[in-house]
This record gives sequence, structure tokens and C-alpha cells, in this order.
Amino acid sequence: MKFVIIGLGQFGKALAMYLSDSGFEVTVLDQKESVVEEIRNHVADAQIGDATDIRALRRLDLQGDDTYVIVAVGECFERNILITAQLKELGVKNLYARSVNELHGKVLKLIGVSDLFRVEDVAAKQLAARFVNEGLMRLRKIDATHSLADVRLPDDWVGRTLQEVNMRKQYHINLLTVRRGKLSETSNDDVLLAPEQPVIDTPDPGMKFQEGDVLVIFGKDGDLTAFVKKFNL
Repeated sequence: MKFVIIGLGQFGKALAMYLSDSGFEVTVLDQKESVVEEIRNHVADAQIGDATDIRALRRLDLQGDDTYVIVAVGECFERNILITAQLKELGVKNLYARSVNELHGKVLKLIGVSDLFRVEDVAAKQLAARFVNEGLMRLRKIDATHSLADVRLPDDWVGRTLQEVNMRKQYHINLLTVRRGKLSETSNDDVLLAPEQPVIDTPDPGMKFQEGDVLVIFGKDGDLTAFVKKFNL
């Protein structure tokens, strides 16, 4: 899966960094040389160019069923519309566009873009989810009933192995990985991007939990909530 992000404002830059750090191939395009140079070493490809110029868009690898193009431009209604329209003209299959208000969203739909998002709405939903599930350090919805979550290690699990706690059988939850080590010095106030700890490799049954571990888990929302309540996390 590859991502092309057009526009490196605060949101576009944060999204590019997050996807790249998650192991995805990321290409970015922005007309400001300073912001492109700032992120160049963190992504697969960083290009300087005016995205309203279709020639700049043609230089990008936009085709392919596994390529997702995201128009993250939000500060200028007209630029966003023009860029998105030209991407439709170029036949981009997986196109996501940021809308800044209801009218903007209606115009984008008129030119054939159905996958719209508003940063403010996404952030509000994420923040609300954190209030509803107070023990979950971060919650990411996968579908209507399943989520990925970061949760603190239960105190009495320190020194025990993954096999001993038997999360899947006992709690119907899958452990994907464990965050362990010093927090990143890079702080981010975006509710979507909590401060990161390094992750260990895919845990094996004999892995022993350590004090300070953060569990990255997947499961049904009800099972995640029940797990948090059981251990009073």
C-alpha cells in the first residue's frame, strides 16, 4: 500500500510522518521548499511543486489499486477544488479529499469525489472515544465494532509471559505488539498522534512483560472496554 499526500500543512505533515513511521511508502508534494526539505528524510519521495499545475501531478506515481492519494490542502478552498478535479481527470482510483465545511464537501461531491474527510470531525470522534474509554491511551476504529487500542500493562502482569496471560482465550483480544522504551522526544499535540514509544518485534509466547509496557491490542469494542474495566486501567 502506497500513499501520495498533497499539501504539507500541519495535518498533511503529521499524516505523512505517521504513515511513514508505520512502514508505508509515502510520497509528498508541496509548493513550499522549506516544508518539503523538512520532511524529505522521513518519506520515500518528497517533491516540490504547485499541485494546481497538472504537470506537477503527472510527475507523481498516482495509479495502481494499492495507491491512495490524499488531498490534505485545507487552507484554500479554491486550490483544494482545482487539485482534486485534476486528480479526477488523471483517473486516480483511490482519492480522498479534505473538506473544510459543508459547502466545500458538496462541491467535491459534484466533481465525483465520494471519500471526504474533515480533520475537525475525525479529531472530535477520536477525543470522544478517549473520554468514553478512559483506560485506553489511544483508540483507532477499524469498523463499526472493532478497534485498535493502546492500553497500559496490568500491574500484576509484570514478569509474566504472553503465554501465561493467554489474552486471546481469556479476554478475546489479540496482542499485536508492545511499546517498550523511552518516549520519542518529538512531541505532538494532535489528538490523532499520541507521543510514540518504540515497538518490539511481533511478540512470541515466551515474551515477558516489563514494567512500563504499553500493549497494542485489537478486538471488539466491548471486549476492549471489558478488559480495561477488569484491570482498572
